[in-house]
Amino acid sequence: MTTIRLKKGCDQRVSRGHLWVFSNEIEAFDRSIPPGEDVVVQDARGRLLGSGTFNPASLIAVRLHARGRAVALGPELIAERIGRAGELRRAWLGEGAAACRVVYAEGDGLPGVIADRYGDVLSVQLLTAAADRRAEAVLDALAAAYRPAGVVLRNDSPARELEGLTREVRLGRGEVPEAVEFWIHGLRLRADLWGGQKTGFFFDQRENYRLLEPVARGSRVLDAFCYSGAWGLHAARWGAEHVTFVDASDGALELAAANADANGLGSAEFCRADVLDHLRGVAGAGEAYDLVVLDPPAYAKSRQRVPEALQGYLNLAKWGLRCVRPGGHLVTCSCSHHVRPEVFVETAALAAREAGREVRVLGVGRQAPDHPWLPAMPETAYLKVLLLRVE
Repeated sequence: MTTIRLKKGCDQRVSRGHLWVFSNEIEAFDRSIPPGEDVVVQDARGRLLGSGTFNPASLIAVRLHARGRAVALGPELIAERIGRAGELRRAWLGEGAAACRVVYAEGDGLPGVIADRYGDVLSVQLLTAAADRRAEAVLDALAAAYRPAGVVLRNDSPARELEGLTREVRLGRGEVPEAVEFWIHGLRLRADLWGGQKTGFFFDQRENYRLLEPVARGSRVLDAFCYSGAWGLHAARWGAEHVTFVDASDGALELAAANADANGLGSAEFCRADVLDHLRGVAGAGEAYDLVVLDPPAYAKSRQRVPEALQGYLNLAKWGLRCVRPGGHLVTCSCSHHVRPEVFVETAALAAREAGREVRVLGVGRQAPDHPWLPAMPETAYLKVLLLRVE
């Protein structure tokens, strides 16, 4: 394997357990190394730090998959990592492992590989040149672990462009229907694996839905950025009287409506609208909900956009708070890993002040255990959720 040597003083982050090496940290950057090639990484003194894969086209030039040893990312290692990830899901989730994230990139020792399971169908993303180059080995290992009827490759993420890869959606193995059904917390849900968001469903929130159980009974609920309606459906399961689903996408609302019908949710309405405009309209009309859930897409796609993102979260939470009756509750979420948890809390406090409301934090949520994160790598811990009591 080719050796990559870091500049003096650039090894500290990797030595502490971080798995990325940036291009400006490398002593002699060799652009002739093929994308996805196995490399070993040394510090400036020549001491082995670990092994990874290289991409001269990416700012993240090396993604480590083994620390302190030289080992190629070959079929045997890929199969071992996927097998271990499956064992952990079964231990953590029991029967819930039938529908969950079964591979979470660096969190499972496989940078660039995302795989979600929907019963006997898998939805997979290969986000790096190294993962894309090893597509058949990944699919073989997943086939051995899960015997899926079909695998769809949702390689349409913008992250692939940063790796010099094209975006596409294609069949990987077997047959994959347009929509699949799965169960989570006793709810029967549908996912669009070919055209839905990301891989079809957001399993990272699975444990955070439980925050609604003590506060949902008898409530009027607004599920904003509803997508497939999971927040609102969980509220209804725990006794909400009425749920309003709001999203800017017709496809999302159709999916939410199908899920509502499948679970016998009678008292519901579906509204296609910009969420912020809807909140302003509700507040302006003097209406109020007992429970408002704000689960927007990632506002900060890069560190440079964090100030803009914080302003977006501030405006959203401010108007959301104005739509909650005194004694009601607000759930506010961020899936931007560039926004640190303490900053998100500060933004919620500022939103309460600007809304003229008093709030207390009753619950805090992070990503589910099928999205394991690394303490030395904050980029792997991205989801923040706050349950606020509003006065």
